[in-house]
Amino acid sequence: MDFQGFEPSWITAISAEILDLPEQESPSAGGQWRPLPRMSVERFGGTSCVLSDGRFAVFGGRNEADIPTASCEALTLDGGERWQQLPPMYERRSGFACAAVGGCVIVAGGDSTITVEVYEEALGRWRRFPRNLPHDTELSFMGCALL
Repeated sequence: MDFQGFEPSWITAISAEILDLPEQESPSAGGQWRPLPRMSVERFGGTSCVLSDGRFAVFGGRNEADIPTASCEALTLDGGERWQQLPPMYERRSGFACAAVGGCVIVAGGDSTITVEVYEEALGRWRRFPRNLPHDTELSFMGCALL
């Protein structure tokens, strides 16, 4: 392959799709992708999770100007799909870990911070952890898993 003259760039997305699976549980049933309403902000490197009420939430990322954002929004899937703004995080983040546990969303690290925040779903607010991650530098593109 010849990549001469190729300039890498981050591709941001403002769209999302959902896979509608058929009612039958056939191994050969493929399903169909359906577009969803556009998000309010273009993103690259944001993370997402499913909230305790079943909404799909998207957090942070980099915008089209390659600047991390603190923006958060959740998708309601009740037949009238729509994105709703959530309160922004304290820190702008991209490439960070995110996990939903017990009605809270924990976000940690990223390519611009070593801080940790928790979103309390019932109260609709973010809280900062009293301590940062035990590292001296940012933690880019962290992964996470729930055990």
